Amino acid sequence: MSEKKLRMITYLSPGLPVELFETIMQYLEEVTEKEAYLIYESRWAGPPRDRTDPFTADEVDIGFMRSETFLPLQQRKNSHVELCGAAPLHVHPSSQSNPVYFSDLIINTSDIAEFKEVHNLQGRSFAYEEEDSLSGCLVVLQGLKKMGYNSTFFGNVLKSGSHLKSIQMVLNKTAASAAVDSTVLYNYLQQNPKYKENITILKSFGPLPIYPVVFNSRLPDDLKGKISQALLDMTNKKDWLTRLEAFGVEGFKQVDMSSYLKEKELLDAVKKLSVTAAYY
Repeated sequence: MSEKKLRMITYLSPGLPVELFETIMQYLEEVTEKEAYLIYESRWAGPPRDRTDPFTADEVDIGFMRSETFLPLQQRKNSHVELCGAAPLHVHPSSQSNPVYFSDLIINTSDIAEFKEVHNLQGRSFAYEEEDSLSGCLVVLQGLKKMGYNSTFFGNVLKSGSHLKSIQMVLNKTAASAAVDSTVLYNYLQQNPKYKENITILKSFGPLPIYPVVFNSRLPDDLKGKISQALLDMTNKKDWLTRLEAFGVEGFKQVDMSSYLKEKELLDAVKKLSVTAAYY
């Protein structure tokens, strides 16, 4: 093993199982012949604005974060942040094997007779992760706007603080509905199969660009290229692919900044929208 270690960080757990990123770490150790370690940062979805990010501080080499936090780093022209050319393929009925995810609008299956379509949720309670969460709030508001409704569509709005808590609020009927990241929902139901029959996806909003893999630009170009290609090659390595599939990942696919610039356009379109309760 090389003396130079690969320093990795994920901001996506516990929404996504940390074991997914441990699997990728172990694979990259094998491919690069470098020891690696993984930092698990659960407080934020990416580097917070009020702190020096770990790429600028040269504390990490590879990171997994939400695109909503990656894009501001790019917009601030952070020279130490660079998109990896490979992104994960998460399973979803509407993904068409593209590196995307969705905002799944879910209800408790016991309410399916009452909530057959989205418009039936008008005036009812809605759980969301955070006001600025793309999949947990904003893309749903945009979808409602396209359907002719405004931000007062829901009768009561409940900030959960995480996609996992939003799922729990639908299961225990604290909320009639919730918008959750499709990758989080998939893994939650895989880990808790007893609840599969209790959750119904009423509608999926999207597609949205999947979370990016981010490089510290100081990594040597040949190493960045080797890691990117190795991730793309996982699809053809049966043993490693089987391990990925346990988390709903079918491999990796080539991406570039154009995918995430489309998200910037979406964020610009929804930035003035906010979730507001109406009382009926």
